Amino acid sequence: EAPQQPAPAPVPEPAPQPEPKPVAKPAPPKPAPPKPAPKPAPAAKPVPKPQPKPKPASPAAEKAPAKPAPTKQDSAAASSSKAKTPPAASKGKGKTETAKGDRPRGSRLGSDFLKGLTAEKSDAKPNDAPPSAARVDGKALAAIQQAIARQIQPCADRQVDPGPGANQIVTTLNLRLNRDGTLSATPTVVRQNGVDDDNRRYARRVVDLGIAAFKGCSPLKLPAEYYSTANGGWSNINYNWKLR
Repeated sequence: EAPQQPAPAPVPEPAPQPEPKPVAKPAPPKPAPPKPAPKPAPAAKPVPKPQPKPKPASPAAEKAPAKPAPTKQDSAAASSSKAKTPPAASKGKGKTETAKGDRPRGSRLGSDFLKGLTAEKSDAKPNDAPPSAARVDGKALAAIQQAIARQIQPCADRQVDPGPGANQIVTTLNLRLNRDGTLSATPTVVRQNGVDDDNRRYARRVVDLGIAAFKGCSPLKLPAEYYSTANGGWSNINYNWKLR
């Protein structure tokens, strides 16, 4: 028999390793402080506009010397001068039955037109009366004169001359007008001039033609402010009528 082998020596157990010491965890870093918010920029102050320097006051204009009031002698002389220059007599356009194509002619107010405006009593109603300061002056008279002549001329142009010498007769007609320019009454005869033995037979016919002209061409359009004024008005006027 083979000799017995010796038993193997026991393997020494390894010495126990010491437990590792716990390592302290590093403290977390502190968060960085927040950045301060930017301050808003201050609002720009408006720059005041420079005020314009006041202009030096101009010296007060010298007052014009007042005109001296007209003397009584001057007023009387002016009134006398106006009274001595009466307007020309108005004329209607007369023509024979065979005459054709005659050029229309303007008619004018007669010498009694101013009398009709200043002396005749007006038929205007009280509520139609204008302020007492209103007056008809020379310029207004001329405008009314031209307006009447222009508006009755078409009717005068259509009339027939009744006979020789009829166009020499001047008939003063009194007109009474409403505010709208219509006749408030048939025109009446104040007087006739220029009548002689040769044309006397046409005197009444001339009157009728004048009345017909105003009836045919009314209403007249005249300035309303001069219908009835402090010194008269066209509500009651005299008009010199004449054929030609």
